[in-house]
Amino acid sequence: MSYLQHVNSLRQFYKTGQTKPYFFRKEQLLKLKNAIIKYEQEIYKALYADLKKCPEECWVTENGLVLSEMNHSLRNLEKWMRPKRKNTNLVNFLSSSFVIREPLGVVLVIAPWNYPFLLVLRPLIGALAAGNTAIVKPSENAPATAALLEEMINQHFEKSYLHVINTDIAGAQQLIQQKFDYIFFTG
Repeated sequence: MSYLQHVNSLRQFYKTGQTKPYFFRKEQLLKLKNAIIKYEQEIYKALYADLKKCPEECWVTENGLVLSEMNHSLRNLEKWMRPKRKNTNLVNFLSSSFVIREPLGVVLVIAPWNYPFLLVLRPLIGALAAGNTAIVKPSENAPATAALLEEMINQHFEKSYLHVINTDIAGAQQLIQQKFDYIFFTG
């Protein structure tokens, strides 16, 4: 499947509106959390292979922070989704004003090599909590972690909702040329 087809598939799924309800978002976040817990030992092995991080360092700098972010998002998701009342200007004084948060659409998350697990999943949690669909491009400089993320995510999620594309720099440049509603990159 080409990059354009992947993006179009995610866009079509997003347009169905299935990502907007609270229960869908919560279910997807819980699915991701359970996958992280299930793959804990594999995460340690991958981060050791790529960066020589011991399990304790992995927990402190990678998956422990991800799980903390996940728990925070799950606790606050319903509150974040509520319309937020705002002051109404004088011209419209008989009206009510609200800010209604809406998802952006299709998000691309590109990971750097130095925190290849943390800096994929933290922004991904935010993207999924906000009701977006996403493509993840792990760092080619952390191949064991990239392969693990590809296995972990692609086996547990519909590829029309969330998909990992494990490619080199040339592939990443082609991927960036696609139309995304938001691109998250720290590197």
